[in-house]
Amino acid sequence: MTNNIRSTSRVFSLTSAVLAGATALSALAIWAPAQAYLSQQLIIGSSVHAKTLVLDAHADLPAPYDWGGGKSPPPNAIDQIATARLRAGDVDAQVIAVFVPQGPRDPGSVAAALVEAERKARAILSRIDGDPQHLALAKSAHDVRSAEKDGKTAIIMSLLNAYPLSYDPTSLEAFAKLGVRILGLTHAGNNDFADSSRPQPRDVAGENRGLSAKGRSLIEAANRLGILVDVSQLSEEACLQAVAISTAPVIASHSGVKGRVDHVRNLSNRELDAIAAKGGVIAITAFNPYLKAVSADSQTKIKALRAEYGAVNGYEGLSAERQAALSAAIHAVTPQANVSDLVDSIDYAVARVGIDHVGLSSDFNHGGGINGWADAGEAGNVTAELIKRGYSPTDIGKLWGGNVLRLLEAAQRQATQKF
Repeated sequence: MTNNIRSTSRVFSLTSAVLAGATALSALAIWAPAQAYLSQQLIIGSSVHAKTLVLDAHADLPAPYDWGGGKSPPPNAIDQIATARLRAGDVDAQVIAVFVPQGPRDPGSVAAALVEAERKARAILSRIDGDPQHLALAKSAHDVRSAEKDGKTAIIMSLLNAYPLSYDPTSLEAFAKLGVRILGLTHAGNNDFADSSRPQPRDVAGENRGLSAKGRSLIEAANRLGILVDVSQLSEEACLQAVAISTAPVIASHSGVKGRVDHVRNLSNRELDAIAAKGGVIAITAFNPYLKAVSADSQTKIKALRAEYGAVNGYEGLSAERQAALSAAIHAVTPQANVSDLVDSIDYAVARVGIDHVGLSSDFNHGGGINGWADAGEAGNVTAELIKRGYSPTDIGKLWGGNVLRLLEAAQRQATQKF
């Protein structure tokens, strides 16, 4: 945040790595200068963070989500991207997903999913309309920069899972008019458009052989509308096809790297290389299982939790509240990563594809959050760790927002329909 409307004197909590270094200094003779050094590093980190345009490339609405527009949240609502937290963390732009989990593909179920997607999109708009002093809808990179100059957090809408569009792909244009600027084709489970990296028990493995004809047409429509194509959640085959078909660079808005943690949701080197070669960006996300391997014991506990909640096919059939409760329960039995683990994955991606092709996201309100970046208010700890690793302010600016803004500009520059 470069505008002085927001405070630029944030003092970030010490990361675990810094604490470990501090406690190792046992001699009183060197403690004082060491303490001074640590204080100086925090001041430097705070200054860099305050001057950086900070963009979180993926988060969800809280559950329950249907409050906003100035209404007070219900007592049980936990919102990792609440406005107060966004401002405390100097978050200048937040992508919020219009997310509907995969469900049955019959017309009635798809129609209900479309209604739910529209409700969520309007809930996001209601949240913005209810707090015009602090929030602004961003439909372009220019809008993001304008909001940042005005001391506001720009909200960018994405649509995660094209399932609601199954019987009417032209509905994508209606979402574009509402402000959606990023499109993810799948979530957990295959749909009529593409194969998921996490096919569900009822799915036919590889049924679309990557993308279906309908999926290819949807990518063409997204390109025409200036909507950025998101390849997170896709199978490797579908991801590579999407990269090849899209006329604009693509984003993986919330993924990790298989080179560090072999998880089905993480991207292979082949995918990383293809995304970067097309000019795209991989946003490394603060999701524990993508940053730290899940033990066999934890996997057993997660399987039991899914059975307890009746989550046989992803989140199908679960209310937003039950989805949030299941995500929280899984989070509690999963090995906890920290900002050092996050930056380890960033280091890997940067070494593989270069600083211009890596970004950051949290996946907050859907299981995201790690030690040191547990909510939007702690975003500065990520900057502090990046500085500790030797990243320059320019590099940090690219990772935190510059690279994603470049993609939004590229997607809209080649659009033939603009809203």
